[in-house]
Amino acid sequence: MTIVVDIGNTSVLLGKIENNIIIDQLRIQTESIKIELDNINNDTRTELENFIDNKSNKILLSGVVPQAMLNLKLLIEEMYENLEIVLVTTDQLLKLIKIELKNPYEVGDDRIINAIASIEKYKPPIIIVDFGTATTFDVINSKGAYVGGLICPGINLSLKSLSQGTALLPLIDFKRSENIIGKSTIGAMESGVYWGYVSLIEGIVKRLIDENEYHSATVVATGGYSNLFEKDTTCINHFENDLTLEGLNLINLKIYE
Repeated sequence: MTIVVDIGNTSVLLGKIENNIIIDQLRIQTESIKIELDNINNDTRTELENFIDNKSNKILLSGVVPQAMLNLKLLIEEMYENLEIVLVTTDQLLKLIKIELKNPYEVGDDRIINAIASIEKYKPPIIIVDFGTATTFDVINSKGAYVGGLICPGINLSLKSLSQGTALLPLIDFKRSENIIGKSTIGAMESGVYWGYVSLIEGIVKRLIDENEYHSATVVATGGYSNLFEKDTTCINHFENDLTLEGLNLINLKIYE
């Protein structure tokens, strides 16, 4: 059994893979393992120990937070002596996809992994919308090459900024708003953030398609909030919650097996 791990800026997502199927998942906060190794609390250690059981023989670590990645590696080595730990590198990822940028190493590994997974599932061209700490748009051309994208403020970052930058607006949870016109302060905030992101998605995808002649592009959405937009966006063809974990499993099969 293989464990694949995606270490993001906000959370760490672990997936348990058996026969190429994700059978279980665990999500923990990145902050909980980014601190000094000795200060990682027992609850976090117990969660990891319960998830990474004796049936696991390999773990793939990938991420965009180097300190959290190092701490998690050391923590797992403490708990399991015979578990094979593989650190996924950008150099290895670049063997599986062409990136048409001056500096391919500027692209986050998570975005490259999503691109690799999408090409395996769908025919290019492809536009990937990922609702993570940042909301990103990544573009794969008809030849299967990654050609660039956009990085926009993430939903939670926007909510925190709205609250912290004002005197009277509270910090709210993100949810789907039924009505576009809010009837209270919180209602107006919920509507503004939700429908603002709907317009962001629809507007950017339309521009990418129209201005880059990607009229046949398949649009794939992933990330924690992606399913909330399913009812109100017409431009997204597929919602893939586990795209990054599936990509890591694919990379394991193609490179590390």
